[in-house]
Amino acid sequence: MIHKFLLNLALATVFVALTGSVSFFDFVVGFIIGLGIVSLLSNAAGDGGYVGRLWGLMKFFVYFMYILVKANLEVAWEIITPGFGMEPRILRYSVAGLTDVEVTTLANAITLTPGTLSADLSDDGDTLFIHAMYARDRDQALAAVDQLRHWLLREVFNHDC
Repeated sequence: MIHKFLLNLALATVFVALTGSVSFFDFVVGFIIGLGIVSLLSNAAGDGGYVGRLWGLMKFFVYFMYILVKANLEVAWEIITPGFGMEPRILRYSVAGLTDVEVTTLANAITLTPGTLSADLSDDGDTLFIHAMYARDRDQALAAVDQLRHWLLREVFNHDC
């Protein structure tokens, strides 16, 4: 997938160079033309799905930005208001059946979100320990991680969930 994306960027850059005008619009047009070329090449080689995977990555990016902004606002509200509204806890989350890359990506997505931190992975690699600042309801906190996992597996890793 990354090779296809880099080829798409290279084709967009070549298009901009050939047109002779460097503008964002020309780059977008070149990227769309490159998208078509890479998609046709992928389908001809028998490993298609480039456009679908790219679309899935964009959908996950939008979803992740939503939860990132929401978590930032929650932490900011905690900072500017008096009192202590946090209820931190360590959550045990099963990652059995995921590959090392999927576990690492999920753990990094959790850690990037303010208020949560992937603290540790069990020795057998089946349980991820997550520190959550706002985990009043354990089941609700685990459901949020489940939703992140679902989006990640469906849109990034192309699993049928």
